[in-house]
Amino acid sequence: MLRQKSIFTRVAGMALIAGAVFSSQAQAAAVDGTFTPLITAGALPDSPNAHIDPNTPSSAYSGVVSINIRYDGQSFLCSGALVGKRQVISAGHCVDSDGNGHLVDINKPGNDVRVVFNSNGNVNALITASQISMNPNYAGFGKCPAGVNSFCVNDDISVITLSQDAPASAKIYSISGNPVSSGTHIIMAGYGTTGDGVNGYQSGSASFTKKRTGENYIDLFDGDDEQNFAGPNEVYYADFDGGGKDTFCTKYGVCTPQLANNKESGIGAGDSGGPSFVMDPTTGELLLVANNTFSGTFTGQTPGTFGTYFGGILLASYIPYLVEATGGQLSVVPEPGSIMMLGLGLGMLLIARRRKKM
Repeated sequence: MLRQKSIFTRVAGMALIAGAVFSSQAQAAAVDGTFTPLITAGALPDSPNAHIDPNTPSSAYSGVVSINIRYDGQSFLCSGALVGKRQVISAGHCVDSDGNGHLVDINKPGNDVRVVFNSNGNVNALITASQISMNPNYAGFGKCPAGVNSFCVNDDISVITLSQDAPASAKIYSISGNPVSSGTHIIMAGYGTTGDGVNGYQSGSASFTKKRTGENYIDLFDGDDEQNFAGPNEVYYADFDGGGKDTFCTKYGVCTPQLANNKESGIGAGDSGGPSFVMDPTTGELLLVANNTFSGTFTGQTPGTFGTYFGGILLASYIPYLVEATGGQLSVVPEPGSIMMLGLGLGMLLIARRRKKM
């Protein structure tokens, strides 16, 4: 029996949700609980089952993992993406023990972080972490640096180091270092609660071994919270279009394309640490562009339905941290020396302007 543990914070008519799914059986095997991504489907004839990944070694998403975090008698599941033989990127709040940016003590008896690799719908490998890291600027979900009067979802990144190599069948993803603009097409993947755009989320639908995928377009951005939302963009936002609703177009005039009903998807509470990819137009390779960390609603919206929104952390803004936390076991495309980092701030709509309108 799973119950959801979430953080709800209302800001100017919005509800931001960073969540996990909690297992009441803290010592259960990695088939019982979940704290992970959820991919929602469109309207009929689309359905959540149509978004399930075959979960085979040949899948493009074989390096998308579920993560079991256990501490103080509790058990949670997040998602993540493999970026080295022993390195997984996930969300900071997945390994935050108290909501204030303090790491789970994996050396304490009864505490551990385990990464679940899946194949053909079964657990292929269950590897315990030897080390976990959290971005040093992350101080808890929604918490801003001193002097910044706002609600901050920035810096929500963690790196999990495995105690042994991942299975050879699991894909290792490179990070996209290219600038991201409004209208960038993304592909999401994860294991959490699913649902559809008409009815919202389906309780009890999360699973450590059932992986779903969906697509969307990035709409809006937050800048660097340490620079009072100036500087390079660190956070992206995307709305779940469908049923005649295009929230960010209606509210803010940001009208990115809408995907077909069987492609357009959203995420929600429990989509913690799951990856968003872009496709390299030259090679067709999936490149990791962000990790998904929150979903949200405006007043009157049912969570998980058309018109709600979600977002996460743009990894290109955190490459120095990721290189250090992975011990350099990280590939960036293009190579960091050729990335015009200042270009990340050019031509992009900052969500700070949106806040003023709200």
